[in-house]
Amino acid sequence: MMLCQQYGHEIVALANLLPAQQETDDLDSWMYQTVGHQLVGAYAQCTGLPLYRRRIMGGSADQRLVYEDTEGDEVEDLACVLAYVKERHPEVAAVSSGAIASDYQRTRVERVCARLGLVSLAYLWHQPQAALLRRMIDAEIDAILVKIAAAGLTPRKHLGARLATLPAQLHALRRTYGCNVCGEGGEYETLTLDCPLFWHGRIALDSWEAVAVSEDSMAPVVLLHPTAFHVEPKGAAGGSGEPGSRAADSSGDTGAAAEVIQVPDDWAPPAAAAQPPPALQGPGIPELNVQLSVVDGQQCCSLTASVAPAGGGTAADLCTAEGTVAALAAALGHLSGALPALGLDWRASLFVHLYVPAMAQFAAANAAYAAVLPAINPPSRATVQLASSCGSERLALVVEVLFARQPAGRRVLHVQSISEWAPSCIGPYSQATRNAGLVLFAGQIALDPPTMGIEDGGIDAQCARCLLSCQRVAVAMRTDLPQSLLWCTVYCSEAAGAAGRRRAAEHLEAFLSGRLDTCQLAEQRRLQQEQQRQRRRACSRHVEDAEHAEEADDGEQDVEDAEEQEEEEELDEYLRPPPMRRHWQPLLTFVAVPELPRGVLVEIQPVACLVDDTLAVDSSSDSEEDEEQQAARRARRTAAAAARPPSSSMPGWIGRLQQRSSSSTSGDGSSSSSSSTCRLWSPGRLCKVHASVPLQPAGEAAGWQQAVEGAARELAAGLAAAELAPADVAACKVYCRASLLGSEGGPTVAGLREAVAAALPGVQPAVVPVSAVGGSAEASDALLLELLAARS
Repeated sequence: MMLCQQYGHEIVALANLLPAQQETDDLDSWMYQTVGHQLVGAYAQCTGLPLYRRRIMGGSADQRLVYEDTEGDEVEDLACVLAYVKERHPEVAAVSSGAIASDYQRTRVERVCARLGLVSLAYLWHQPQAALLRRMIDAEIDAILVKIAAAGLTPRKHLGARLATLPAQLHALRRTYGCNVCGEGGEYETLTLDCPLFWHGRIALDSWEAVAVSEDSMAPVVLLHPTAFHVEPKGAAGGSGEPGSRAADSSGDTGAAAEVIQVPDDWAPPAAAAQPPPALQGPGIPELNVQLSVVDGQQCCSLTASVAPAGGGTAADLCTAEGTVAALAAALGHLSGALPALGLDWRASLFVHLYVPAMAQFAAANAAYAAVLPAINPPSRATVQLASSCGSERLALVVEVLFARQPAGRRVLHVQSISEWAPSCIGPYSQATRNAGLVLFAGQIALDPPTMGIEDGGIDAQCARCLLSCQRVAVAMRTDLPQSLLWCTVYCSEAAGAAGRRRAAEHLEAFLSGRLDTCQLAEQRRLQQEQQRQRRRACSRHVEDAEHAEEADDGEQDVEDAEEQEEEEELDEYLRPPPMRRHWQPLLTFVAVPELPRGVLVEIQPVACLVDDTLAVDSSSDSEEDEEQQAARRARRTAAAAARPPSSSMPGWIGRLQQRSSSSTSGDGSSSSSSSTCRLWSPGRLCKVHASVPLQPAGEAAGWQQAVEGAARELAAGLAAAELAPADVAACKVYCRASLLGSEGGPTVAGLREAVAAALPGVQPAVVPVSAVGGSAEASDALLLELLAARS
């Protein structure tokens, strides 16, 4: 709540869930902590805010990590009390909760918020616990331990003790037993008696008794049962949260706002009205022409829907909100219709590339997107604005979706809460999706996580913010991005220009080489908080002998700062990247587009591998393969292992990824307006190939067909070098300069697809018009062909 206030939110009400039976102290719940619930009712009087309370009627019926609405589950009690609050406070827009590392609790709060149209705020999420403990104590939060359940914690010493007196002991327990200093592993629970948000009063615990739950000699479980307490009123000068703005008189009377409202056990929120599907036709919306292309791979496959106005219409017609909704709804409808014949559904989707006609209509596009894509475990996504192509080749919207043939190992990171960790996903997409040993990251833009505002400072600050957010997502997915990056697409807006692309490339190079400290923004924020903390200490320090006290405090402060530095150097397990060592050069693609979301200059979309190769093991049983197939699989594994450098910690399916360049020639052996190529592959398992066609001099337009066919042959050659076949191709894309597509003598969508299919039978590539494209920030190619192939 204090962090919510710090970031500009206004707290209007409190909500609490308590056991159905008053005499129950500690509810056996996977979701809630209830020890000390007898005192929580006093929070209304202390804060002057209304407190809504509901008894927990349900149980832990759905214990899966990702919750789905389940009648009789205790999560439905949370949904009920929040719906009750929202009905009485229509102005409520967000809910704050205190999850630090628990995905189980976070995802359930987010699910309820999504149902009620609320934003989830979780400012403690994935914070370093040592620093977080220090921040809470320095913020003058007076909390006591009301439950202990860990080795090293004893009832006599620690139950009822103030948290502010325990940091040294908690850090000693962390070093000895691996405990979480904030109790995130259930080591202890706390109850706040006073804090700067308690404008009107503080809780005084008069008496309590210890209740033993487990007599374990190493780690006894004991809780505090309060038997008597009272609220001590604060005067107008009491409390340091907002002096004067919420101050009560000396009697502590806070008026009707401080009432405790009991939500009736039988109250249920009204059923939500069904939302009508987005309209596909309307005034000013032209008839649409939707083309579907499929790359049907054995391990993964991709489907692309390309939308253009039919009957000679213009793309500008689709740049309105209605036009964008109609185009996207039509594209997703065609994709959905094609899935059953391929044996797929949206739950197998891994990644979506969404190219929209106008970024100004992104909100409308997102609404149409959310109507089709799954709200639970959605795929990751990158969204950019499509460049306008010419004449009859005028594509207005393109949707490309990658699907897993065997999605059993599919996992997503879908953090919808606003926090200090990384930008939230307020929408139907995930920060990252992993499957078969790969991690596909959503396109990351330069959003400041706690405020969700655009990072100031131009291209340099935006690149640093993007890379920091990408690395935090990577660590949460159990990988280390600088060491595990396989390939990366860097989107730059036209506003960034060629200079912006070069700066983005320099930042990415520094990131990969370890010369860019991705914690620089976090460190700046930490220093700002430290300065605020020092100012608070100075204001609260009252001594008679100012000179003597200053000398003494300086010495004590030096010791305290040294202790804090030592404590905060040790990161929690969920914040430490796994040990990895990259032995290849990642494959990079730089794409310029007219505009990016929120008007940012850069968007970074990486793909990485996992150290834990359990997701990359064979998804089919060896018993289903004949001896020849098993022998071939073993040979590929042996080849990959032999190709890895000594002491490599990389997954078993990654050998020494190779990268090389070449030039194609014409049939008579002379150099043509050739395609250069860059290949990245792992023996027998993964193949990623780029083939580019440089810009041709004026008057040589007739060579387009030959150049594109040569580039397609380069894709096929890279595929063959990786010992893979066209049947293993999972996705294929052609980036084409919009100014050339459909121009007189220039390439066409049909021509590009035919050229690729001639070299790779059965492969129908997606065609994406862009402003500029290249394999480096300096490259400015006419076309870039991209192929991804994978085999289990």
